[in-house]
Amino acid sequence: MPSHRLPASRRQILAMFGLAAVGAGATSAIVPRAQAQAGRKGGTMVVALPGDVEVINSSITTDIASSNMCGQVYSTVVRLDDDGNVQPYLAKQWEISPDGLTYTFRFFENITWHDGKPFTAEDVTWGLWNVNRKYNGPASGLFEAVESMTATDKLTAVFKLKYPYPPLLRGLAYFNSSTIIPKHIFDTGEDPRKNPANLKPVGTGPFIFQEYRKGSHVTFVRNPKFHLENRPHLDRLVFQVIPNEAARALALEKGDIDFIPYYSMSLAEVERLRGNPKVKIAIAKRQIAGEYMAFINTRNAPLNKKEVRQALFYAMNREEMLAKAGFGFGKVSAGPISSEQPIFYTADGRLYPYDPARAEKMLDDAGFPRGTNGNRFSLRVSFSQSEGPLNNVARLMRTYFAKIGVDLKVMGMDPAAWRDSAFRNWDFDLTMGTYATGPDPAIGAETFYICKRIEKLPGRNASGYCNPKVDELFAAAGQELDEKKRIVLYHEATKILTEDVPHFWLWDRYYPVAFNANLTGLPGDPTGYGPFDQTRWIK
Repeated sequence: MPSHRLPASRRQILAMFGLAAVGAGATSAIVPRAQAQAGRKGGTMVVALPGDVEVINSSITTDIASSNMCGQVYSTVVRLDDDGNVQPYLAKQWEISPDGLTYTFRFFENITWHDGKPFTAEDVTWGLWNVNRKYNGPASGLFEAVESMTATDKLTAVFKLKYPYPPLLRGLAYFNSSTIIPKHIFDTGEDPRKNPANLKPVGTGPFIFQEYRKGSHVTFVRNPKFHLENRPHLDRLVFQVIPNEAARALALEKGDIDFIPYYSMSLAEVERLRGNPKVKIAIAKRQIAGEYMAFINTRNAPLNKKEVRQALFYAMNREEMLAKAGFGFGKVSAGPISSEQPIFYTADGRLYPYDPARAEKMLDDAGFPRGTNGNRFSLRVSFSQSEGPLNNVARLMRTYFAKIGVDLKVMGMDPAAWRDSAFRNWDFDLTMGTYATGPDPAIGAETFYICKRIEKLPGRNASGYCNPKVDELFAAAGQELDEKKRIVLYHEATKILTEDVPHFWLWDRYYPVAFNANLTGLPGDPTGYGPFDQTRWIK
């Protein structure tokens, strides 16, 4: 759909499925599900999608929109409640041995895949070990401590660990690391990234995939055999492609769509939408603690010199970036672990306040004086155009760098081309995005900085940075059972990383979402990837 066109109306969308539009009613706020207002069964919820997705399979991608849709069609071993506590999902119960080295999961009986095949423990062990672990960045770190996964019978799986790893259980709740896929569909001997089911997913979740019309919409329908009782409430979920940010906000106001998730939310539209009584706004903080950051390709000159990276960091006015590009929804970052992870966060590393004069001197001292044309060198910065704030970040960055004699070429790309250039080809000087540093640094932050994650896959260490001391600290922190000792180890790693600057950490992200005021039962964390299985329309 061209970006200047408005999306199809809600009535047109629902007409495709022979449904009537939902009328207006009482308002609600995002509240914990247990406190949600009573609502009716049935109806359709339309979610804004900023563009087409390459796949609907989070076992092979970290794409945010894909993960959100996977949360509807697939399941995870466990899930988190609104307070972040681990709850049953596919697994009805689990035991952890006293030494922390054996996890035993027992699964619900009579769960079926959407194609009618029975779900078994082997689906869990085979998929996590052979697909998630190999092709998903967060999963590669999450399962580093796991020595083996074995289905001991049809409904029991045993994980054996090399060493205690406290983040494992919570990590098994996240769709962008632990999506459970069907072995009978993916165990073909072929590359799972090329499987047709990646665009026609078959899951065990509350909604069944119906169709994907590129440039238009993705549709899911209610799973009548979902194993958790009395859910879902909605008959259909439609993820409608609306590339234009302003058009998404207008569609919500008109009632043509019902929910704008954080990855589709235009920060520029938040204040205007806040004044509309038919719309609710929530500013959420996420347990995965996202940061806007730029990977620096440390392989090539001049960025292979630490002093050059430091100088460029001093040249950026990140307070202004946050205000102008992020509309103030966040906090200027102090390093690789977001302030949204207060347990492990520290601002005691090297800080980089805006200081262009210092940046100029550092570049002179590093052997990069201004040439006759006033320039020192040229760089490229790439990013996905689906990340709205980054267009403005890149242009501000170009202005800041120009002041110190560095020419910056701005390269906004469509999401697929950007992922290929940045993570599969390493064809960048700087490349920007938003990335998770949590829910625990061992699951989030670690993956971007350790040597063995220098791999040509999304969500890995694309910068090529390698420091054995940092590896040692992350490894020790991931295995340590004493939380106080873990904090000390992560603080030490932060001090080294902020000195070496393999990334530019821009700001710790806050997440506004907007939704129809007549919806209730939305997740307590409305920015999560989990299912809308308790979402419903108020009677």
